[in-house]
Amino acid sequence: MKKVKYFCFLFCLVNSTIFSSNEFLEKYISKNTSNMEHAQFIYEDIIKFSNKYEIDPTLITSIIKVESNFNHDAISENGAIGLMQIMPDIAESFNINPFNISSNIEGGIKYFSECLKLNNDDIALALASYNSKSKTIETYTNIPPFTSTDKYVSDVLKIYTGNFNKKYIFNLNNQ
Repeated sequence: MKKVKYFCFLFCLVNSTIFSSNEFLEKYISKNTSNMEHAQFIYEDIIKFSNKYEIDPTLITSIIKVESNFNHDAISENGAIGLMQIMPDIAESFNINPFNISSNIEGGIKYFSECLKLNNDDIALALASYNSKSKTIETYTNIPPFTSTDKYVSDVLKIYTGNFNKKYIFNLNNQ
C-alpha cells in the first residue's frame, strides 16, 4: 500500500514591500502588542533566538500571534503559559521559565525546533506537533484529526503566508 506524504517547502518571495522584512516584522509586532517596551523586547528576542535555532522569525511571530496574541501574561485553560504558550511539563524538560518573556520565547523556539526535526522539517506537521504534543503526531503520522489542531495549523499558516508575504507549495509524494 502506498503512503501519501505531504511535504511543506517554503519559498520566500522577493521583498515586495518598501520595508525590509525585519522592519515589517517589527512594525507588525508593535501593532499587535499593547506595551511598546515589551514589543521591542519581544521583537529582539524573536530575531535573536530565531537566528540561534535557524527558524524564520516571521514563522515564530505567527505562532505567537495565534498562541497568545502577544500577551506575555497569557495562561490557557490547559495551563499553557506566556507568549508561546509553554506547557508546564515542556517548561520543566527544557528548563524554561515560562513567565519570563525571553525564556518563554527561547524555550518555545527551541521546542518548535525539536518539532521540526521530529517531522523532517515539515512545517505543517511541526505546527501540529507543537500544538498537540509531538507524541500525538507519532501516533497519527500526519496532522491529527482534531478540529482544534487543524484550525491552529491553518491559522498560523494563514498569518505566515498572508501577513508576511510568504508562499508555500505543498507536494504530494507517493511512497
